[in-house]
Formats: sequence, structure tokens, C-alpha cells
Amino acid sequence: MQGFFTQIEDTEEVRQGDIIRQLNPKNGLTKRLGIVITADCDIAQNKNGERYTWLEIVPMAAYVEGPWAQEQLRKLSEKRSKGVLEYLNGQIRKRDPSLTALTREALVLWLRSKSAEEILASTTGKSPASGDKQLRDLQAFALTVSSDETQSAFSRLKGAWTLYGTDEKSQQDNVRNAFKDSGGFQDYFVLPELPRETGLGFVVMLRSMWSLMANELYLTEQDARINDRPDAFHRLGRLNDGIRFSITQKLAFLFSRIGMPTTFESACETVAELTVEEFFKKKVQEA
Repeated sequence: MQGFFTQIEDTEEVRQGDIIRQLNPKNGLTKRLGIVITADCDIAQNKNGERYTWLEIVPMAAYVEGPWAQEQLRKLSEKRSKGVLEYLNGQIRKRDPSLTALTREALVLWLRSKSAEEILASTTGKSPASGDKQLRDLQAFALTVSSDETQSAFSRLKGAWTLYGTDEKSQQDNVRNAFKDSGGFQDYFVLPELPRETGLGFVVMLRSMWSLMANELYLTEQDARINDRPDAFHRLGRLNDGIRFSITQKLAFLFSRIGMPTTFESACETVAELTVEEFFKKKVQEA
């Protein structure tokens, strides 16, 4: 395990950093994975109310296909909606200046009942040509806001990227860069592997926090089966101190930040700009 985990005995009590797993009793496959984050001192002093707090862990592929892709779709939708709306509203004004401008929310609802081709035909008065840029842009935007559950978030994201002209190499770079620690407030933590789990690459979801009663967590899979609870959580292993402390530190950093209102931030920027102008004006006068 490359030294990522600490050797423990099966009889040791649960502690922070323990990796836990729940199996599907029907097929024996992993149903849920997590890491205990309750502080050791709270566990030792019984301050946790006989509950353990844990963070969900998912395979990296599942993270990319689900939460990460959803967030990228949201960002892409916000980024591209302005251009799409400007074009459509321009066409609408040409046909009837008295009509109310199309909003993003109204366009999203429209795309739930009509195709991109039908919407362009309605606004421009003619059917768009195959491969038309405006058609591709609207089709891509439709993918970013689609509620179609038959398509995964990642497949929609990949389709939108392709329509927007993002080549395969750039798409791969986007996914690759998702796991580079570039500062900011990442809401994930990557683990290269887990004990007794196949495959490589797992992601701790720092925003997916759960609680579990102490009597619902067994020290080993065998203990769970002996107690006729094959569906209960059991421990797989324990992360070393450096990694478990890093996870809790990142979690604390994520939730301790305080977001300020936009008006306050704008006022601060204005004051700073005025101070700079006044400072340099003063220096010029002194010279």
C-alpha cells in the first residue's frame, strides 16, 4: 500500500482516519466507502454521542462522471449562456421589437420541449444549416442544461465540448487538470488506492458528510457477518497520520472560509482604487 496506511490489529478501536465500507449483501459488491473524521479525543472521551462522522469516498471514475462533470456543465452553461441569449434576442428583436427579451431560465424551459433546430427556426424564420455555428452553440448549451437522466453528466459534457470545438487532447487535459492541486478551495481529496478494494484512484468527497451510529460499524467484515449484519459498515484499514491530518485540515479550510457579499467586495475594491489614485496624485504634487 505504498506506506499510505498504518498497520493495525483487527481488535483496535475505531479512530479518525479509518476507512470503512458497506457491501451489498445480495452481490457482495461495494455499496459505499468512507473515512471516519471524528476526532480521536472525542472518541476516546465518548464525546461523539456514540456516533461517528464520516466522509464519502467514491472511485475516481465515478467522481469524474458524476459530481465533477456536473460542476463543469454548470460553469460551461454560465459562461456560454450570454452569447447564446444575445444572438437569439437579436433575432427576436428583428422580427418583433415589442417581444420581451428571452432570459436564461426561459431558454432552459424552451429547450425542454423544443430542439435547438426548432428554436432557431422560430427565432430566425428559417431552418438552420447543418454545421451552422449558432446551431452548434445552442445544441451544446442544451447539453449543459439537459435533465435527461439517460445520459451521464460526463457524456453530456464531452458532447458539449465537442460542439464548442474543444479537441480530444484538450478534453483529456481538462480531466487531468481536475486533480492537480492548484490552490483555492478544492472540495475533494485524492487517494491513490484503498485496502481490499480493486482499482486505483479514489476521491474523498469533502462536502459529502454523514453520521453513523457506533453499533452500526464493525471492526472487520467477519465481525459483521458473525453478527448477521452483512449489510453493515466494517473497517478496511487506517490511513497514516500525515494523510488523515491533511484531509481534516483541508476539510476545516473548506468550511471555515467566509464569503462576503458582492457589494462589500466591490466597495473594498473601490476604496483600494481611490487610495491608489490619491497616493500617486500626492506623490506627483510633492515632486
